[in-house]
Amino acid sequence: MTGRIKVIRKKTEVVDGRRQQVSSTFYECWCEVQDLATNEKYTALQTGLENTIVFKVRNCKKIEEIRLNLKEFYAEYKGTEFKIYNASPMVSDNRRVLLKCRAGA
Repeated sequence: MTGRIKVIRKKTEVVDGRRQQVSSTFYECWCEVQDLATNEKYTALQTGLENTIVFKVRNCKKIEEIRLNLKEFYAEYKGTEFKIYNASPMVSDNRRVLLKCRAGA
């Protein structure tokens, strides 16, 4: 299943001496929605990550920046926010990256 994913960056800025969290769209791209592998699915269920989803996206400079700073970003897919907890390149295809996310950013 394919769809459009929106990656949003959360930044903390100081405005009038107070910290405020500002969100802005960082990157939008097409993705393939996949399921976890069998081993990963059972591990996720044991650790309480029931709502886990994998997005397969193309590798580019923006995706590399996401990989380096996972805590600043979250994904939005069909109006649902997903916290990105892992971004790893595919072993078989270096041009694709798997963004592993869980619901509730």
